[in-house]
Amino acid sequence: MTINVASLGMVQDNVEVQKVTIENNHGHKLGLVTWGASWQSFQTAAGVDLTLGFQTAAEYLDNNYYIGNIVGRTAGRIDGARFELDGQEVVIPANEDGNLLHGGEQNFSHRNWTIEAIDEAMNRVTFGTKMTSAEDHFPGDMQATVTYTLTENDEVKIQFTAESTATTLYNPTAHVYFNLGGVGTDARKMQLQIKADRYMELRADKVPTGNLLPVAGTAYDFREPQLMGVALEKLPANAFDKKFDDVFALNGDSKPDVILTDPVSQRSVEISTDRNAVVCFITNPEVDNYADQEAFLAEHPYNGIALEAQTLSDSIHHPELGDIILPANQTQTYVNTYAFKNI
Repeated sequence: MTINVASLGMVQDNVEVQKVTIENNHGHKLGLVTWGASWQSFQTAAGVDLTLGFQTAAEYLDNNYYIGNIVGRTAGRIDGARFELDGQEVVIPANEDGNLLHGGEQNFSHRNWTIEAIDEAMNRVTFGTKMTSAEDHFPGDMQATVTYTLTENDEVKIQFTAESTATTLYNPTAHVYFNLGGVGTDARKMQLQIKADRYMELRADKVPTGNLLPVAGTAYDFREPQLMGVALEKLPANAFDKKFDDVFALNGDSKPDVILTDPVSQRSVEISTDRNAVVCFITNPEVDNYADQEAFLAEHPYNGIALEAQTLSDSIHHPELGDIILPANQTQTYVNTYAFKNI
């Protein structure tokens, strides 16, 4: 077990972005980056990379699709970029069609985190950051940490922890993109299973209505493993240009919650979480113009699947769907586990 720290390069205001590599006794390597506390890579002993990431610090500053980033304070969309908290209306500067996406312009993903602790005995690294109310306009100054652990069983564990000086919202996620066939292969050939009987109904601007719809009989039925290419073809013509950007309400009655498999290599990742939802995001760069992103080259139009465990989106407006309120001076912790198999 080894942990190495190196410079990934300098960015704005002479800030150094660092890369941390954790290697277990199987020779598998977890690559992390301080910018956005990002999951950069998961590399097998044979050198095959199973997640998408960037090789230079500058690319992380121009990362419109949150590749590998930790997202917060709030993942997903908040209707109107406003909400009521403790009887007061809170308004955050909107950053997508009048709504709030992934915490706004000043968010967890757009900052350089600090390496707070390295525990070589546990193969564990902790990143930390302080987000002030003056920066992102949420109530309270928030102290947040993200701890990554790589186990000898080839599990990546992510622990999210936060505390705020005032009652606020906290709904983080890890926006990691998987391609178990290896970066550059067609992600449509992967097979996905999500243990969810329902998914969120979305408006045209992708903000949830608050309604949960049954997956049965739809393209959103992943209760049994389904090839992504087949599922994409089942989508209605108006389904956001033949892509998934959808929120699934996890059943939560058995683990793992999500299983992604590459039938060719037989590699898989099993995701278990204490959250009540997962977002599946796979898109077509011919529609979304990903050409400027190295990880989404035009010749590989579907190059990864993001699976983002979180609390159901916009639950601050639909409290029956989950609680994302973090009371002042209390600590909230969430944990995701990603178990890689046959690697």
